[in-house]
Amino acid sequence: MPDRRIDRLNSTRLLGGVEQPLPLITSRADAVVDSLAHSIESGELAPGDPLSVTALVQRLNVAAGTVRSALGALEAMHLIDHRLNRASVVVTPTPAWFVAVAAECSGLSIAAADLGIAQATEAQVAEFATRAATVRELWETDDNDQVVGAEGLWELLDLLAVFSRNRYLSALHASKRPALVLGIRSLSRPRNPAMLRSVVDALVAAARDRDRLEATDLVRDLYTFVVDGVTDL
Repeated sequence: MPDRRIDRLNSTRLLGGVEQPLPLITSRADAVVDSLAHSIESGELAPGDPLSVTALVQRLNVAAGTVRSALGALEAMHLIDHRLNRASVVVTPTPAWFVAVAAECSGLSIAAADLGIAQATEAQVAEFATRAATVRELWETDDNDQVVGAEGLWELLDLLAVFSRNRYLSALHASKRPALVLGIRSLSRPRNPAMLRSVVDALVAAARDRDRLEATDLVRDLYTFVVDGVTDL
């Protein structure tokens, strides 16, 4: 029976929600990347699941070259492991893997905070504060879904990347989300809601004061806090 988890192209660039519009898909390979990345991030494709070129060609009705290109991009995103002369597999998150992913994300998010606060208009700072209030609510109690809260924090940093007016930084920052979310879902222990609420408040204050140094220090400390919360590190 065909595996219905990946029987069509569900490009998040085309099907993203209205709250967070994404750029239009630029190639068929982009659609494959987005569809598979979404399936991995959501858990529809589990760690260790095989991703055969032949099977994907049949299920997605695309050329083998397109699939290989997409798999190369997914490997660069740390979402799959390439195996010589065998089907690639969905990555199995480990603490060592997560440290590497977080290190990449941290550098990009620090740049996003620095440039985003420097370039943001007053209207964008107000938008950031409004979004931050929503994210803060995700950390009001220990009972809230902390993975959703972590995703909210990521979206705040991604908003700063958009404000940076650097499309390369914005695109690269956004591309790191699936691996980071996968790692948090798979490995992270519950975090201290009060501490994370204070980070959100401090980021808003830094944005309003145009304090780039404070903002970058906050982001750096946030990633250290996240990595320290990974199990068995």
